[in-house]
Amino acid sequence: MAKNREFYKGSRKKRNYAIIPFVIALGILMVTVVLFYSMQKYAVISKDGVDVVLPGMSREDTVVDSEGHVVKVFEPVTPELVFDPPDYSRVEATAGKYVKGMKAIFVSADQLKRDLLLKYEQRLNDGNALVLEMKPRTGQLMWASSSKMARDYGIGSSSDLGDSIAPMINELRQAAAARGREIYLAAQISCCVDQVLTSRSSSFALRTDAGFDYSDDLGTWLDPYNADVRQYAVELTRELYEMGFDEVILADVMHPTAIREEGEDPVLFQYSREMSTEPNPVTAVCGFAVHVANELRDRTRNQFLSIYVDSAPALVRNDPNNGQNAVLFMKIYDRVYYRTDRYVYSYNLADIQGNVTVGKATDRFVPVVINYIPHENSSWVLIDTETDMTTYGEEKE
Repeated sequence: MAKNREFYKGSRKKRNYAIIPFVIALGILMVTVVLFYSMQKYAVISKDGVDVVLPGMSREDTVVDSEGHVVKVFEPVTPELVFDPPDYSRVEATAGKYVKGMKAIFVSADQLKRDLLLKYEQRLNDGNALVLEMKPRTGQLMWASSSKMARDYGIGSSSDLGDSIAPMINELRQAAAARGREIYLAAQISCCVDQVLTSRSSSFALRTDAGFDYSDDLGTWLDPYNADVRQYAVELTRELYEMGFDEVILADVMHPTAIREEGEDPVLFQYSREMSTEPNPVTAVCGFAVHVANELRDRTRNQFLSIYVDSAPALVRNDPNNGQNAVLFMKIYDRVYYRTDRYVYSYNLADIQGNVTVGKATDRFVPVVINYIPHENSSWVLIDTETDMTTYGEEKE
């Protein structure tokens, strides 16, 4: 018999418990947002991160401004900028790709006369070039220059020679062509030894610590740090290219080695500009060389730019005395010239050969010798001290 129920038991509703975590998360998010915006005024930003400093919890190194913001106070620090000297070891080798051998006779500035130049051209036998000294250490230009420095200080030659150099170059080429050959013409200029310019304005001179223009047996020296002196070399080089020279050779791009008598302190120098690093011969000379080479990058493939090295140590590394560095020079100049003699030039070539990564070392290293022709090298410059007009190409003892 079925059991009677006095009350009917209704069905239960299902509760959605999944909404509880959502409500809790929403509440936490709202509290976080409120706290974030309300606590911003207590944030203290330092080099170590962000701190929150509540009222009553301020540390000894914090203060509160008029608006209630907490500001962290640091010990005073004196800033100091430290500049490293230039690193020339990373300069890319870009020069010397199109250089060929050059066998030349050196013609000094006092020999730049039409008749003598034509005789030099006729005396070329094994040689194929002339190197003309267009700016000696006196500083007097052998042509009528229109560069700003030459105009401002009246340095350009106004003589008949100055006006005839460009036509003379064409005449030399025509004379060589009549003999069935080509002639290569290079111009040499002294860059950092210049008697004329320093005598007309001492603002370009390299000075001693006593304030006097520095001079020695070579002449009076220009400051290789001076921007106008560097630009002067650039302007003169451009003019020589325009006159028809195939190559310009920068001589005396160096710093004087100022050592007094034994036991005395070396000469200290004053420069014409302020520098961010400690001045020294290497940065002065290498900076000069890099600036000029960069300014003349737009020269054509048939216009070459070369430079002298004047010490044996500079053939393999920085010379701290005269500031030269053939390792750098071989990267940015087409040739490196070096005054040497018949007994050691082969050793000089061996020293520099490892630094030649573009072209041939025998084409790009140029020994400058007196009364001797280094036939083993494809490039050389002969300085003849004899007065006779014998034919070049035969070795002189």
